Amino acid sequence: MSQKQAIGRSGRTRSADVEWIGGLVSMPAAVAAEGEHERYRPEGLCWMGADGHVLGMALERPGELLPMACEHLQQAIEQPLYGPPHVPTRIRVASPELAEVLRSGRPEIDIVCAPTPELDDMMALMGEHLEGFDAGPQSFLSPGIEAEAMAGLFAAAAALYRAKPWKLVPDDVSPFAVTIEQLGVRDAALAVIVHEGRDFALMLFPSLDDFDLYLDAAELISLGEDPEVPPHLVLNFERGAELTPELRKEIADHQWEVAGSAAYPGLVAADADLLIRPPTAREVTLMAAIASALVAVLVEKKALREARQRGVALSRMLTVPSHEGEIEVALLAPYDHRPIEISPVHPLIAELLALDDAGDGLDPDARAPLEDELLAGFAASPEGQDVDDLEAPRLLMDIAANALGMSIAEMEPFTLREILFHFIPLSVSIEASKARAVIEANRAFFRFLGREYGLAQAESCARVLGHNAIIRLELELSDDTNFGVAKSIVMAGRDAGFDVDTPEGLEAWMDVVQNEPLPLPHGPPPAAKKTAREKKNKRKAERRARKRNR
Repeated sequence: MSQKQAIGRSGRTRSADVEWIGGLVSMPAAVAAEGEHERYRPEGLCWMGADGHVLGMALERPGELLPMACEHLQQAIEQPLYGPPHVPTRIRVASPELAEVLRSGRPEIDIVCAPTPELDDMMALMGEHLEGFDAGPQSFLSPGIEAEAMAGLFAAAAALYRAKPWKLVPDDVSPFAVTIEQLGVRDAALAVIVHEGRDFALMLFPSLDDFDLYLDAAELISLGEDPEVPPHLVLNFERGAELTPELRKEIADHQWEVAGSAAYPGLVAADADLLIRPPTAREVTLMAAIASALVAVLVEKKALREARQRGVALSRMLTVPSHEGEIEVALLAPYDHRPIEISPVHPLIAELLALDDAGDGLDPDARAPLEDELLAGFAASPEGQDVDDLEAPRLLMDIAANALGMSIAEMEPFTLREILFHFIPLSVSIEASKARAVIEANRAFFRFLGREYGLAQAESCARVLGHNAIIRLELELSDDTNFGVAKSIVMAGRDAGFDVDTPEGLEAWMDVVQNEPLPLPHGPPPAAKKTAREKKNKRKAERRARKRNR
């Protein structure tokens, strides 16, 4: 190829087989825009050469860079941050959305959609650098947060600590529902997390589904996994001796109220990627209002006990003071995350609900044609076009009917988790490698049910079936202590080389088992696993109580 032939449309030299790596990344620190009090985490569009040099970087608010990707790419081509201008022959990106935009705008470049670990490594190094960076004097008063607002948070936190919520809300399975219309909060989930009988924290999640997702993520983190974690606010308490001298001096200078030497409050926000940032002014006001309202509710010991133990609703509308004026806070316990259905119910869903209400289990002859109609529609739908395992939703519905006596129309997030992480590992003879196909197929199925049939809880169930669900189902399917006796025998036959997925192969293996009885491939689960299972079963019982009492 001559030098003239190697000139791209930008007029820059184009070398043979030059690969760039591109991607949208979340920056590891939150910022406040000039003149604004709210903080946000910028999104970056990065272009990197195969040698690891950064060739271009643009920063904007999340969501603003994708439409401008081709424009920023051209800028990096013409004015790279390192080396002479040149046009890549191939760009590798991890995001299908970014790949689609680039293919549309730069068809002459080979756009490959594949993992980009180089960008992940770069962002990890950047995060480590920022962790060790001395950002200057520490302060509770980040941009936009006035001393008066922080004084309100400290006073509310001190009153809450003196109310000893760890004695009245002794577990993390019974969150409150919180609505504060003035601050744009509706049906958030407020959990009192108690550690070792006294240390506690308030955790606020956007919804009950996010709270349940957090509990699942915490279990995965304890197993060394890296799950997705929903965004949340945390108000915790620590010893004054653990604070820096400058923070203690700031508290003393402003005379902010503290309930004791071990009750210094701290409020932090965790984004969806579990990156910790300072709270915004709105979040300070929000948590102060919630803490004040909770103090007022904690005096109703009998009502709290009945809400927790018997599912008797405790609903209070409280007016609390703040530096911005009075704020109305609605607290509800136990949390009822299923709103009253006021929209028309699709006739097919209504028929399934009628089967659920009939009692004595679901009639298989009555439910089969209804479920067949759902599956036929799913197979022909946009959601079903890229699904590898169209039978996975049928498996879900069969287990729901046979094990729990419910149809897909009544299934809620907590029952979906029970099927996925208990019944499937217990009784379904599939390899752990099938977990992704099962999760992705059912996620698409619920989205189809929501769009086509208006199933009220479809979106909540679809959110359960995220990346965390794939990791967790893989782990549960890999652990033979989860297997029932029948599944253990079948899986042992598969390991022995028998085609147990066919009647002939299964029959041949059963002949072996009958003639040579085999020991179970696993013994009783270890105590730690039993304890974890008991805790999960307790949460499931609480969730069922919420459903019965709605």
